[in-house]
Amino acid sequence: MLLLDNGWTEEQAQGLLDSLCLKGGMPRWKPEQLQKLRDWCSAHGKDAAALDSQLEFVAYELCNSFEGIGLALKQAKSAKEARDAVEPYVKFLDEKSPPAEEVGGPR
Repeated sequence: MLLLDNGWTEEQAQGLLDSLCLKGGMPRWKPEQLQKLRDWCSAHGKDAAALDSQLEFVAYELCNSFEGIGLALKQAKSAKEARDAVEPYVKFLDEKSPPAEEVGGPR
């Protein structure tokens, strides 16, 4: 599993997957996050509509732009703790969520 390649445990990866609710096709994210996904995928020769590409992008963000959330995820001991750890990031991605500064995203 791709997420396990990033050093997350099965429980952490499962919690992240559960929270993201990715079903294939383009996710229901804010337009600016979808554009970031498309740009990242284009730069890496990936298909933005492919689930694996979306997971790679999320892993990249959690290891770079959202390091604090990524670190909290690595400390989670169960899938529930992992879901709780990534909740701010998932809310940030959601097209109906408040601006980034309200959920601990990049400024």
